[in-house]
Amino acid sequence: MNTRLEFLYQRYIDEICTAEEREEFFLLISAEDHTPQINDLLDHTWKETDPAKGLSESKVNSILNHILTNHPKPVTRKISWYRYAAAALAFITVSAGLYLYSLNNRSDIKQQNGSVYVNAIPAATNKATLKLANGSTINLDKASNGEIAEQSGVTVTKTGDGKLVYEISKAAVATSGFNTITTPRGGVYQVNLPDGTRVWLNAASSLKYPAAFNGRERKVELSGEAYFEVAKMKIPFLVKTAQQEVAVLGTHFNINAYTDEGKTKTTLFEGSVRVALADQQASKSVRSQILAPGQQSTVGSNRLNVSAVDLDEALAWKNGYFQFNEENLVNIMKQLSRWYDVDVRFEGKPSEELFLLKVPRTLGLSDVLKILATNGINFKIEGRTLIVKS
Repeated sequence: MNTRLEFLYQRYIDEICTAEEREEFFLLISAEDHTPQINDLLDHTWKETDPAKGLSESKVNSILNHILTNHPKPVTRKISWYRYAAAALAFITVSAGLYLYSLNNRSDIKQQNGSVYVNAIPAATNKATLKLANGSTINLDKASNGEIAEQSGVTVTKTGDGKLVYEISKAAVATSGFNTITTPRGGVYQVNLPDGTRVWLNAASSLKYPAAFNGRERKVELSGEAYFEVAKMKIPFLVKTAQQEVAVLGTHFNINAYTDEGKTKTTLFEGSVRVALADQQASKSVRSQILAPGQQSTVGSNRLNVSAVDLDEALAWKNGYFQFNEENLVNIMKQLSRWYDVDVRFEGKPSEELFLLKVPRTLGLSDVLKILATNGINFKIEGRTLIVKS
């Protein structure tokens, strides 16, 4: 470890370095072999900053301005260390209740670095529709709290904190039929299933399930993304998607099965699950795998692969964050499209730059774009269309 670099870094953060020390600091961090150390230092600042005290807005802006203006655009399209710096410091600023950019003088149209933001597009909220077994549909975000439906002895209740809860009476019958809860783009929802299993649905997702579990299995069908905390029972709990089927008894896991992603990812946090290919006529590849906590399976083109995964990144969406670890712009835009209910249009070839970023999903769209709008990437919002210019 370069102790001189660490010394200069801290003096720069504390805004007490001299002009000569500042110049030396930037010369050191521009060296490729110091990238891991500066990443560690920034990560430490990110984690250890006291949110109650925070960094002053002027200090954060000063740091970011120096980082972004004192370094030339990298030759390689892969993200350089200073993108990580911007991401980490942006997170510190937001978590402390500050904003990287002044929001006090907000207007309907904002322009910065060639980007134009028209209208304020807020983050997703609790929005979903519930289709009952009889075919009727309930708009959950408009429905009053309390009991909203009764199906063959199964009571469906909307709670004050925006959850859907199923309760089964002793008189419930086996022919209670299926329900489907669907979140639109810009909407999320939590549902507590009849067996006590809790499910968090991400935006643009749907879950089909029986109003009461009867028989030898508890089977649901998922499209999109959801996090499951399955109630422990001897009866297996099955989650079917277009490309796979997951079987558990009681555990915590996340499934990302958006059709536009091409692949289905299952991440295990607790317990164990078995992931099997949906197409039993698949090639000679492995058809099923047992996952251990910290592992993620990826299914695509009738192939199943398992690898270790960053659990924080996999569950960032449920915990209220966008977290991208070396993610490309196209995939980032897919998430923003679903979360903010916007259509995305690229003008020119999409940038191949990779991003390291963690920001709260409670931010409005324009605030997230301002953090991304560097290195020749500009954005324009027209109605509910996001135009990306590289």
